[in-house]
Amino acid sequence: MDTSSLWKGTAAKTACLPTLQTDLKVDVAIVGAGITGLTAAMLLVQAGKRVAVLDASKAGDANTGNSTGNLYATVDLGLHTLEELHGLETMRRVVESRSAAIDLIEATVGRLKLDCGFQRVPWHLIGVDAAHVGDIEKEALAAMRARLHADLRDDAPLPIDTALKTLRVEDQAQFQPLAYVRQLAQRIGGEDCLIFENTRVTAIDDAPAVVHTEHGKVACQHIVIATHTPVGIHLVQSQLEVVREYGIAAPLHDSVPEPGAYWCIGRERHSVRAFTEHGRSYLVVIGSAHKLGEQEVGAERFQQLELFARDHFPIGPVEYRWSAQRYRAKDKLPYIGRNVDAENTYVATGFSGDGLTYGTLAGMMLADEILGRGTPWRDLYAVERLAGDKRPRGFERESTGPASPDQAVALGAGEVGKLADLPPCQNRKIEVDGKPVAVYRSQDGRLQAVAGKCSHMGCEIKWNGAETSWDCSCHGSRFAPDGRVLEGPALAPLQTASIDQGA
Repeated sequence: MDTSSLWKGTAAKTACLPTLQTDLKVDVAIVGAGITGLTAAMLLVQAGKRVAVLDASKAGDANTGNSTGNLYATVDLGLHTLEELHGLETMRRVVESRSAAIDLIEATVGRLKLDCGFQRVPWHLIGVDAAHVGDIEKEALAAMRARLHADLRDDAPLPIDTALKTLRVEDQAQFQPLAYVRQLAQRIGGEDCLIFENTRVTAIDDAPAVVHTEHGKVACQHIVIATHTPVGIHLVQSQLEVVREYGIAAPLHDSVPEPGAYWCIGRERHSVRAFTEHGRSYLVVIGSAHKLGEQEVGAERFQQLELFARDHFPIGPVEYRWSAQRYRAKDKLPYIGRNVDAENTYVATGFSGDGLTYGTLAGMMLADEILGRGTPWRDLYAVERLAGDKRPRGFERESTGPASPDQAVALGAGEVGKLADLPPCQNRKIEVDGKPVAVYRSQDGRLQAVAGKCSHMGCEIKWNGAETSWDCSCHGSRFAPDGRVLEGPALAPLQTASIDQGA
């Protein structure tokens, strides 16, 4: 079974892009080659700027390549929630801005002739039990007040016997997100748009604006941190809730749902869509969400999705399983713009489960701000709305420099002996000389031990058995069993503990 996403398994392969090996000077340096960073790069290059885009792995392989591929003007918590929190006008402006982002994707697909399966489809919100019918009706009224083409129906567009009400919103969209991003990188790359893969950023200086990597640095006038949550320590991280969500894809034998996005709300929330590639159809199911690091999790997250899928659809064996992270702003509006303490650095985060559309919008807005153009939604998503608040402990000063490593810890013969009963593929937290140590025994029986606190801001890490990682509940950093950073905001790996191999 493939442990990566359907999008990674079906996107056409593209040539590897180079790794940065020298120092550069450009107008704008962009950290992250997902949909946010590449959208900003495209628009900046069109306006005559010279840009360098730096990604720690391959373009689009992080959050963009682990998304749903759905594009919609609504939001995952519901438009009615935005209206209750911020009022009718704000809700309408959110819908307007997100609709503009979808329009840009459609225009880009046509202009650059991107083969990514973009199509306009309806979006559905389905109440699958009586307890949630009121939520569907409330969201329908909000969608109509937001001036979307929406209607409320009693029939169910999916074979779910318990479905009672469906909200249908026309003229939304879907595509293959990784195919879009990879082809976009190929089309815009060149002398004025230098895209580097496998180039991990190690530190960022705001003034003068310099981005440091393992093998070279980039001097520039402006920096865009487009890494889903900004790497390093930033005030916006104190206002983000971090949630992990899981996905599966399995071949559909027949009864393929019509193209569209389907959100099912009952005891659990599921996002469902069909995807067809080369005559083969897949069912995609996303759900099993949980707050990152709040508890140890395992393969049951994927099993729950498969049970839901098999209850309603004629699917074959699950061929793909993956997960993604979402960062939700506490006031339910993303942060897009110049960073709080910065002169030259811009951030974009807090997209929740709506990242493909918000990411595109962020690329549009950041390009406009760097170019000195006005944008009609700047105040809506401004980062400086945080500036007047009292800073939580640890965020008194923002930093994107490398973290100081924890003091090294050694596991002697005594500690190793106490771990003799730890079976393969299992973990344990222990204490050595008063310091927490996280231990994992790999399938081949080898012990791996790392510092038991996150290298970002020292929070506790917990085991994620579904993905074989140590996860931090505070700000979303994730680490491999050997301490390598899998996902920021941490810049530094977990300190490795030495192990007495003779024990």
